Amino acid sequence: MLSAMLIGPEDRLVRDCKEKLTTLTGMYICHHAYNYPSPGELAGLLDQFNPDALIVNLADYTQVCRAIGHLSVDRPHLPVIALSLACDQGLLLDLMQLGVRELWFEPLNFEQMQMAIRRLLQMKATVSTGAVAQGALIAFLPARGGCGTTTVAVNTAAALQKLNHSVLLADFDFHNSVIAFWLKLDPRHGFQEALERAHWLDATLWKGMVHPVRGLDVLTSPQAAPLTIFSSVETAAVLDFVTQRYDYILVDLPEAIYSSCWQVLERAGHTMLVVTPEMASLYLARRKIGQLLNHGIPRDRLRLVLNRSSQLDIQAGEVEKFLSIPVMASLPNQYRTVT
Repeated sequence: MLSAMLIGPEDRLVRDCKEKLTTLTGMYICHHAYNYPSPGELAGLLDQFNPDALIVNLADYTQVCRAIGHLSVDRPHLPVIALSLACDQGLLLDLMQLGVRELWFEPLNFEQMQMAIRRLLQMKATVSTGAVAQGALIAFLPARGGCGTTTVAVNTAAALQKLNHSVLLADFDFHNSVIAFWLKLDPRHGFQEALERAHWLDATLWKGMVHPVRGLDVLTSPQAAPLTIFSSVETAAVLDFVTQRYDYILVDLPEAIYSSCWQVLERAGHTMLVVTPEMASLYLARRKIGQLLNHGIPRDRLRLVLNRSSQLDIQAGEVEKFLSIPVMASLPNQYRTVT
């Protein structure tokens, strides 16, 4: 059973939430602070009641930001659920910056709430048993288009699968995807459907979204219909789900870093920046490294893959010196082998 502390005034939405929690399985309110506490007061309340989750009424958004603004730093593992009368893209992005991972909005969806509680219960059980719950998330990012990043990601995923690991290859390039074409897939469902159902994914739904290819699961990007804009909240929910199902999750990112890509990059244990041995590629790689570092991605999570390398080109040591990032692999130019 999860204990949740609720902060914010008693209104219709809070009453509806409380009523639904009485019929939902797995969560109860251990304390309700009707006024928004200061950061110091909130820290005291959390120490006193030690809740498993925090539910925040967004009735006064300014007060909410003041109260929980430092929670993602002070208590990074405390799940925060926001209650809102409405949902829009701007709000979702703002909440993500505050560390909020769940948004329950009017009309409150019973199934969505129950799925969120189940995820939190699973997280709590994992922490209490000391089990390793999350697979390794690895992002593949091109220094520029045409560096062979997708080829590297696909072959790395296949190699890991041959070592008897459970592997998901996720195509996050929603504009110029070729993975489905290369693997001769005709997907009817994929990443877009996973994002649309991010808050109530389960094993049955997931089985219909991924495409098994010789023991490797592939989550394809949309092939025809224009992609609906999704926030980082949906991306985070999908990543939460897959990191508990696979040993390795390899994400093939587009050349441009869109807002939805940052959730992947922030959570990736390693980001493989794929470069080729031309000055233009290395120059763009240096700019992209600066972009990643300025966003807060730690340098020690970055690795280089020097693709299409030969003895006549700039060598790995020179690339490392130029970019101040270690080269994890130097791959020769073998078009016939990889196509």
